[in-house]
Amino acid sequence: MAAESLLKEVEEKRKKTIDMLEAEYSAKKAEVTSRAAEQKAYILDSSKKEAATLAQRERIRIEGAAKLQSKKMVFDATEKMLESNIAALKQMLGELSASKEYSEMLSKMTAYATKRLGGNIAVRCRPSDLPMMKKLGVKVASSDLESAGGFKATSADGTLELDLTFEELLRNREEEVRAFVLGKE
Repeated sequence: MAAESLLKEVEEKRKKTIDMLEAEYSAKKAEVTSRAAEQKAYILDSSKKEAATLAQRERIRIEGAAKLQSKKMVFDATEKMLESNIAALKQMLGELSASKEYSEMLSKMTAYATKRLGGNIAVRCRPSDLPMMKKLGVKVASSDLESAGGFKATSADGTLELDLTFEELLRNREEEVRAFVLGKE
């Protein structure tokens, strides 16, 4: 009987120990499961935030690139339009040199050059302008100028030169012409 009671006592101790271990195991399992769920939630939340941040950056980069491309296209189109209008203006200046008003313009330009360069001037003009320049009483140094119109004047002592060719006048006023063509006076 003593062996039976000892065996019963050992069996009860074993059962209590097993129950205690099972309870400890269940508590640890619940703790690990809870921590795993928290870490999973944290990782998912962090991933969502990072994905949103990356998506925002990519959207901003793409929008910036698209805006830059759009501005470049507008700039290129504006430049082409300006170049086309300036080419048309040059053609009109060439046509002006064949008009009746051109001789009056040459007269005014000659008076301006004489005033600026101080008295006697010598000019380099286009071959077709030679008769008009002689008629104006201007000394013609050369008539080999290739230009749409106008002339180059030199002071009597040869130290000063004034370029009054249509091309040079247009080049000097190009920014004003561009602003005018764009309507931004």
